[in-house]
Amino acid sequence: MKHSALQRSALALLTAVIPCALWAQAPAPAVPGGPPQASASSAALVLPQWAQDKLAALRTDPKAFDTAYKQGAKVATFCENCHGPSGHSIKPEVPNLAGQNTIYVLNQLNKFHEGKRGGAFFMEGLVKAMSKDELFAVSIYYTTQQPKITPPADAALAAKGQSIYAMNCKFCHGESGHGNEMIARIAGQQALYMTNTIRRYRENKLRSDSRMYTATQALSEGDIKALVAYVGSMQ
Repeated sequence: MKHSALQRSALALLTAVIPCALWAQAPAPAVPGGPPQASASSAALVLPQWAQDKLAALRTDPKAFDTAYKQGAKVATFCENCHGPSGHSIKPEVPNLAGQNTIYVLNQLNKFHEGKRGGAFFMEGLVKAMSKDELFAVSIYYTTQQPKITPPADAALAAKGQSIYAMNCKFCHGESGHGNEMIARIAGQQALYMTNTIRRYRENKLRSDSRMYTATQALSEGDIKALVAYVGSMQ
């Protein structure tokens, strides 16, 4: 199979991070002027052993990526009604998965599987019905798709959002919004999904990361609208 440049980059990234001895990672040090970091217990990334083993196989077996990718494309037919056939959601309240961090997605799916991530009961039921091979494969397939970027409809609003992002978000999600293994990529994310998620963190209805609660407390509805406009246009 010929892979896109993004797929090759994703494979290279996965094989590079696998040698880490410990998958439970301490949170990044606090950045002066940035939001407080969450405690190690709430921010640590702990992948289950089955996911670690499958990721390790990508280093030792040249065909492992192709196998997972092809299986993931088949599994995605059950997910495309919401997340789309290539990870670009067709429902505005559903997140895009194209270009998301693979290890981050695996960790989130594991939370769904264990009933530790609330707010999406349909997802929890669907994930629990999937095998570990299917969960792994669909993660590989979706996260190696090319993300789409939507130019902002209101450039002035997006410019305001850029300032808000610089003060509240870039310390964790990065300058370009790509996140990392523990933190979601938000660049190019669905506007309604982002709006709803920010509101839920601000109202303390999502308690998976105390940093998000702290970072969203002072945001007005106008701030959220501007921030979402900017994030959606990020590459």
